[in-house]
Amino acid sequence: MKKIILVFIGLVFITSNIFAETIRVRVTEATPIYKRSIVQIPHTTYQEEQVQVPYQCRQNNVDTNSIGVDTIIGTIAGVAIGNQIGRGNGRTVAKIVGGITGATIANNMRQDSTKTCYRIEFRKIPQTTYSDEVEERLVGYKICGYLGGRKICKRTSTKQRYIYLNY
Repeated sequence: MKKIILVFIGLVFITSNIFAETIRVRVTEATPIYKRSIVQIPHTTYQEEQVQVPYQCRQNNVDTNSIGVDTIIGTIAGVAIGNQIGRGNGRTVAKIVGGITGATIANNMRQDSTKTCYRIEFRKIPQTTYSDEVEERLVGYKICGYLGGRKICKRTSTKQRYIYLNY
C-alpha cells in the first residue's frame, strides 16, 4: 500500500513539472548586492639596527714574515738549551737544532697573536603592522521585473536579462 502511494505521489510530481508553464519576465532593475567585510592590510617598514659583528684581527699589524726581536731571542734561547745537551759534535748539532726550533716557536707565537675585533654593521629589521580596512565584495544581484502590474524580484549570483517563473 505504501509503495502505491509513493508511486502515485511521484507521478503527480513528474506530471506537474511537465505541464508547468514557464513565464519569462524582462528585468527592469538590477541592483548589485555587496558583502562588507573587514580585511587586515599589512604595512611593512624597516628599522635600522646597529650590530657589533666579531671577527679575527691581527694585533698591532704584526708582520709574520720578518725576523723580529722575538725570533732572535727564541734563537738565542734555543742555542743555550742546545748547548746543555750533548758533547763534541753532538753539542754543535744540538745548538743548531735548538736555534732553529727556538726561532720557529717564537715566529709561530707571533702568528697566533690574533684577537677578536668588532666592526659595526647596520641591519634593516622589518616591522610589520596591520590596519583594518572595509572591503565590499560583489556577491550577487537583486533583479526585478513587472508581470501584470505586479513587481517580481529574485536574487541571482549574476546579472540576468530575464526572470523565469514556473506556473
